[in-house]
Amino acid sequence: MSLGRLLIALGVVLVAAGLLYEVYQRFRHPQVVGTGWMIGVSIVALAVNGGITLALARGRRDLNIRGMFIHNLGDSFSNVGVLIGAFILRATGATWIDPALGAIIGLFVLWSTIGILRESGNILLEGLPAGLAVESVARSILKVPGVREVHDIHIWTLGTDMHALSCHVRVPDMHMDESERIVTAICHQLDSEFHISHVTVQLERAGLPQDAGLFMPEPFETPK
Repeated sequence: MSLGRLLIALGVVLVAAGLLYEVYQRFRHPQVVGTGWMIGVSIVALAVNGGITLALARGRRDLNIRGMFIHNLGDSFSNVGVLIGAFILRATGATWIDPALGAIIGLFVLWSTIGILRESGNILLEGLPAGLAVESVARSILKVPGVREVHDIHIWTLGTDMHALSCHVRVPDMHMDESERIVTAICHQLDSEFHISHVTVQLERAGLPQDAGLFMPEPFETPK
């Protein structure tokens, strides 16, 4: 789904680039525009796009729905702009208004697509979810009773509001049912605090108390 959304967003960018090129040509060679058709088509398009935008407004948390919402919202604003421009063009006869509206619409389409491209790319590359810090997640796991140490943490995104985590956790010697309770507590902690719903925990036997604790890779330092 994310790959499809990314391809669609790239297609929208190409369409916007083509529109801006056409705007450039219209500025060089102005053309007479039928304002009657502009007004009629704009009103019909605004009714359609406005209705779709309102229908999609409740599902904006999903990346695909949000992409369609932004697309139709941009179309709705474009319809309003074209409608206003048509009335101004009819009143003044200024031929530059038509390509100016095209330039504004093209730039708006490019601007609204950047966020979708960035988020789709992060999902496809299984990057760290936005707003999450690995150390904060590790310290949260340490709050679970019985956890002595956590290390080798990997966090990645599978989709909108769908995050995954794998880690190694050291615990004292205990029965299997007790260790399962710790794993369940870790999963609940991560889901409630960070909305990480796909969790894989590998339990390891804890060493001496003085050797246990939060273990995180040191930040990379440039050799002096």
